[in-house]
Amino acid sequence: MSRLHKADQKVYDWVTGLGPPALDSYSPKFVQATDNMAPWFLISATLAATGGPSLRRTALRAILAAGTANAISAGVKHLSSRTRPDNSAIPAARSPYRSYPSTSFPSGHTAAAAGYASAVMMDAPKPLAGLVTLLAGGVAVSRVHSGVHYPGDVLAGVAIGSGAALLSRVVVPHRPELLFGARTVPDGETAVDREGTGMTVVVNPRSASGAVPALTAADVTSRVARALPKARILPLSADDDVVEVMDQAARTSEVLAVAGGDGTVNAAAQAAVEHDRPLLVLPDGTLNNFARTLGLTSVDIALRAFDDGRLARVDVGEVDGRIFLNTASFGSYPRMVDRRDRWAARIGKWPAFALALWRDLREVSPTPAVVDGQPTRVWWAFVGNCRYRTHGRVPALREQLDDGQLDVRVLTARSPFPRLRALADVLLGRFARSEGYSERLATGLSLVIPSEPRLLAVDGEVVQGSETVVFTKRRAALRVFVPDVGTTQ
Repeated sequence: MSRLHKADQKVYDWVTGLGPPALDSYSPKFVQATDNMAPWFLISATLAATGGPSLRRTALRAILAAGTANAISAGVKHLSSRTRPDNSAIPAARSPYRSYPSTSFPSGHTAAAAGYASAVMMDAPKPLAGLVTLLAGGVAVSRVHSGVHYPGDVLAGVAIGSGAALLSRVVVPHRPELLFGARTVPDGETAVDREGTGMTVVVNPRSASGAVPALTAADVTSRVARALPKARILPLSADDDVVEVMDQAARTSEVLAVAGGDGTVNAAAQAAVEHDRPLLVLPDGTLNNFARTLGLTSVDIALRAFDDGRLARVDVGEVDGRIFLNTASFGSYPRMVDRRDRWAARIGKWPAFALALWRDLREVSPTPAVVDGQPTRVWWAFVGNCRYRTHGRVPALREQLDDGQLDVRVLTARSPFPRLRALADVLLGRFARSEGYSERLATGLSLVIPSEPRLLAVDGEVVQGSETVVFTKRRAALRVFVPDVGTTQ
């Protein structure tokens, strides 16, 4: 240990001697900018707001890795007794803007930076991965150059960050996109009026995925109007009852089209099933899981699918009188979504999601429930419409929409140390046998929630459930337009 410390000190002296004095005054500003994981939150928020599904998953995985690495390094610091380096020889202009009372080993800033960069490097485009890696390297060097850490502290932070990135990949695995959409039940081709006669298009500007939702909705509206000049276009306002508008549109039309996210598409699908109308999904929401599963990855591809007239039938799930196209969930997740929706109008949807997730992780408590006759305490549970491809803790992608199955995934609380055991169940994933986590395929599920509030999240929309809730399947109940293989290229 003595030799290692001497080598550490030697490298520390060399690093702190680098650089011209003219740059010393900029060092504290850079150090301050990297406090509290600020650059990583900023990058993740930017990717979530402007990137596609793949980049959003990268952003989620990376910020999870950074937070995990930061928490682990904080725990190690409490066990470490290594004092900070003697920085009396560091120029005053380069000294950090504040003192650090914690121990020196390991570097928490470096751990978060390495975790974030390692998670981004797993599947992000090379330019983005290179930029983030360069920034993370700057954080690591700055911790030594400013005199607050030894190089050994930084190396330990890199090791912790790399391990946290591997754990984050278990929780948020890489998900290759489907090339041609999930399997469906072919329903033949139908003759359609290519100008849109008999079609009603409901556009929800509040679901828009762009930075300026109103402009995005206007763009979609103009594109639909050019492609389908005889279609009736109904923009939703904040005062409209979405369910009522969808029901009226389906009742008075031959074809129902919807532009919005999964919650809006769910309302349209409910009306389309009730009135046996074919549904055209125009992906233009914050999340477009159902559209992407069908292979409708853009508005243009969806419009070409309608032009081809290719129809298919897909399963829908049903819970408490409501259908769901993706997932229905209970436990902590609906409470987190409810918070997100309440805060989204003030700070934006993705920042609200991150804040709600953080609050949920700190304050969450298990929900007492009876699942298929078995009393238990549920952290969270997802019931998916058809089998999901991945076996991670959170459903990701489906290859079929016609299998007649519900994909049931439940994380329960176990004593003693229920939070620690739940965390281990999530992080260790398939690498450890767990009695607290289960996943299975079923054709139905019964649920009893004795106490209020009985919240359910149905395709991302929070609703109040009954005391007794039954999940079932309706096979091939929804007719949808799907793309030809050539239109997804």
